[in-house]
Amino acid sequence: MSTLPGQRALFTLLLVLGFCTSALAQQNSGSPRADRPDVSDTLVVATHEVPPFAMRYEGDEWTGISIDLLDEIVRSLEASSGHRIDVEFRELSLIEMLDAVEKSEIDLAAAAITMNYDREKRMDFAHSFHSSGLGIAVSEQDSDSAWATIVNTVFSKTFLKIVAALLLSMLVSAVGVYLFERRHNAEQFHSSWPRGIAAGMWWAAVTLTTVGYGDKVPQSSGGRVIGFLWMFSGLFIVASFTAAVTSALTVTQLQSRINGPADLHGARVATIEGSTSADYLHANHIVFEPCADVNAALSRLVDGECDAVVYDAPILKYETHQEFAGEARVLPTLFQEQDYAFALPSDSPLLEPINRILLRQTSSPDWEDTLASYFGKKPQ
Repeated sequence: MSTLPGQRALFTLLLVLGFCTSALAQQNSGSPRADRPDVSDTLVVATHEVPPFAMRYEGDEWTGISIDLLDEIVRSLEASSGHRIDVEFRELSLIEMLDAVEKSEIDLAAAAITMNYDREKRMDFAHSFHSSGLGIAVSEQDSDSAWATIVNTVFSKTFLKIVAALLLSMLVSAVGVYLFERRHNAEQFHSSWPRGIAAGMWWAAVTLTTVGYGDKVPQSSGGRVIGFLWMFSGLFIVASFTAAVTSALTVTQLQSRINGPADLHGARVATIEGSTSADYLHANHIVFEPCADVNAALSRLVDGECDAVVYDAPILKYETHQEFAGEARVLPTLFQEQDYAFALPSDSPLLEPINRILLRQTSSPDWEDTLASYFGKKPQ
């Protein structure tokens, strides 16, 4: 009978341990797993059309590199959270997207968003899913031969204006010398006005070029005064004409030989305001014309309104291949390396789950095939 209290104490201890174990197991089974993200039923995503990263089709449907990745993220989050997740797209401009992310008005932004120091201070970025750099698009006609460039310059409006001004000054001089010489020197300057002015034009050309044939010489006092003025004026006219022609040819050759960022100074450059390419041009003191989108910038390029378009290389390659084939090309030179990523509000609970999904997806062999399906070849 002396062992009964000890048995009761042991039984009580086992009963308490069993109860605690059961309660702990029940608590663990009812709480979310550490790797199960807390995701709401609707994911609000900001985007805008930037082929091939985000493109609209069939009304409100979206596709593209960023959207394909987003679809995989949503599927993975649904599998880990255990419930369906709907995606609500909001089409915003780049600046509006970044502001919405900073103010936590959206869950994430998915487009062609590049990471940089200033943006990182305002928001968080997921792991990069594509690396590239800035590129330069030029017109295909800039690939013409040197002779074609000279011919185009000779028949340009600027050159024709220079020639017209020269001919007009020669005509004024020819008429002046004809009016004085038609009566006193009819042998060299015919009395009839068509032949007399033609002779005056010949005299003006010979005098202007300092050839000095001597077959036409003013003999009247008025004619000699005209000749005196024309000879000294010719020094400035020839110098101005030579400088204008040289400048026109030099500018055309410089504009047609943009081979990299070092050649952008002095050229007419277009880009998209608020982009990383605009930041680069600002930082390097390169004057540019802001455009609403890449298509508008490339349209200005092929119309001859600018000499180069600076923007993200993969976007330029896609747009020139799809919309401006044969009219524009992207130089092989890449500069200002940049990484594309999803933007999320600071301290977003989605950041770590999305990073794990991105690392798994972008390291798989299928990711290169996905990129190749948009770029047509392995992207640089």
